[in-house]
Amino acid sequence: MTEPRPELGAPSLSDRWIDELPDGLLMCRQDGRIDVVNQCLADMAGYGRDELCGQPIEVLVPFAHRADHPARRREFVDASVTRPMGLGLELRLLRKDGTELPVEISLAPITGDRGGGVVAVVRDVSERIRAEQALRATGELLALAHERERIARDLHDTVLQRLFGLGLELQAVAIHATNGLGERVEEAVDEIDLIIREIRTAVFTLGAAGRSGSLGQELSTVVSQAKRVLGFTPRLRLDGPVETATTAEIQVELLASLREAITNVGRHAKATETEIEVQVDDRVSMRVIDNGVGVPESFDVASGNGLRNMAERARLLGGGCTVVPRAEHGTELRWWVPLPA
Repeated sequence: MTEPRPELGAPSLSDRWIDELPDGLLMCRQDGRIDVVNQCLADMAGYGRDELCGQPIEVLVPFAHRADHPARRREFVDASVTRPMGLGLELRLLRKDGTELPVEISLAPITGDRGGGVVAVVRDVSERIRAEQALRATGELLALAHERERIARDLHDTVLQRLFGLGLELQAVAIHATNGLGERVEEAVDEIDLIIREIRTAVFTLGAAGRSGSLGQELSTVVSQAKRVLGFTPRLRLDGPVETATTAEIQVELLASLREAITNVGRHAKATETEIEVQVDDRVSMRVIDNGVGVPESFDVASGNGLRNMAERARLLGGGCTVVPRAEHGTELRWWVPLPA
């Protein structure tokens, strides 16, 4: 035997227990006027309970769907079929302040002495939707990281190997070349070497792009930010096991020293080009080269606060820092620290 449906406005449904429900609850008459509201629903909508009672249910319906809602409501009452939550419908509750709240709504028709109506249970799903959006964003970032790593592998395993092979073939040609052709071939080999180094830098930064806090990504960020200090973006080259061989302590001091070096170039060098090279073999080495006004032969690295800070950072890790003029023009800063045993 089935239990009778609750009557609209019956005292049992307006008792205090409805305020204990974790979801919002409201009842409206057949004409769409709200008859009963619990406190959860009122808080959800941003109204007082007395403000909602007697209002048409459409006051809670977003403007885009308000015109069609009375007809849909009548169809539901006539069909007299319960609609459970979680049917994949994207529903929203219009709040008093004009904002919309994503909700799930379960509906059931009710009967009573004053005609039919509807009882609705309304659940706020904004937290769940935020979690789903965060999960999707994480998945997209992970897919992007995988794609970057695939490109990095392809560059390393295919493009670099072909360039190495081409360079070796050109060197063999240069040995037997005459009439100045050998010098031009050697210049081409040097250009290939430069391209290889730049591709290896791209491999490092691409492969590190999906890893928060990776040295390659941090270096790329510092270099991209350098444009605000220098007026141009320096060229960055990475060589060796930059990610795997360096410790967290070395990475912190290296990045801080690079920022100091870029600031010094911006303040003193009057340069139009700067190259940054980070190499890892038996030690971690950084070179910052500019084409600016240069420094005297007897330049003292302790003459400025920034340079002194860089030298001290290197010294604490067992390394060193020097600044020397370049043979052509400009300055070369060298900073190095040994790798831990």
